[in-house]
Amino acid sequence: MTFVPSVPSGSATGHSRPVVAFFDADETLIAMKTPFSLLRHRLRRQGDLTGAEYERLVEPLRRLASMGVTPVEVVSKFYELHAGVPWDDLVTEARQWYAELRETGAPFIEPTLARLRRHQRAGHHTVVISGSWPATLHPITDDLGVDLVLCTEPELDADRRLTGAIRHAMFGPAKADAVRQALEKFGADPADCHAYGDDPGDLTMLEMVGHPTVIGANPRMTAHARRRGWPVLPATLVAGTRRQPV
Repeated sequence: MTFVPSVPSGSATGHSRPVVAFFDADETLIAMKTPFSLLRHRLRRQGDLTGAEYERLVEPLRRLASMGVTPVEVVSKFYELHAGVPWDDLVTEARQWYAELRETGAPFIEPTLARLRRHQRAGHHTVVISGSWPATLHPITDDLGVDLVLCTEPELDADRRLTGAIRHAMFGPAKADAVRQALEKFGADPADCHAYGDDPGDLTMLEMVGHPTVIGANPRMTAHARRRGWPVLPATLVAGTRRQPV
């Protein structure tokens, strides 16, 4: 089933000023790290039926993350794994990945999905701001009827192959810049707007709006929410689905 907003996003229904609702994606809207899920899918299609090759590639990244290196450093190593891959082929594979995921049950986080649909019914603009890449985000956001996606962008060479580098990273302060960009685009007052995130890296985004909400049980995030009086929603999954680990 495809989720479709009941009114055109961005229309004026019940309010005179435009309102924007900002969402992180991975672990806020859907319970997985989508680029890693696509990598697992691609390797399985190439014959990695046991997942051994996936583990060989990903375990060094897990170690980096456990050492406390920045998300950008971990993501940079992930992109290096894809050097030379044709971007358009990857995008096509990502569409296939998401179609299969929807058939088996995409693990959307139910309270966040409910908020997204509520904002859409109210005619609010919906924007995903994510450290993930367009390949895995756009199949999801197209399905959900999201208006705008601002995310990490890979560097491509003249033949549209991934170089293994990042052209633009959407982490930390970059998320605040993306919020400003979207507010300007839609002509919205930040005091009227909403944001949803699960990770400390989302705080720069959450602090930009008048109505921030924390998703899940990250201790730093829930402590921050208590201090600021922000609401916290549980990261419970849509019935019949399961979280996908990295």
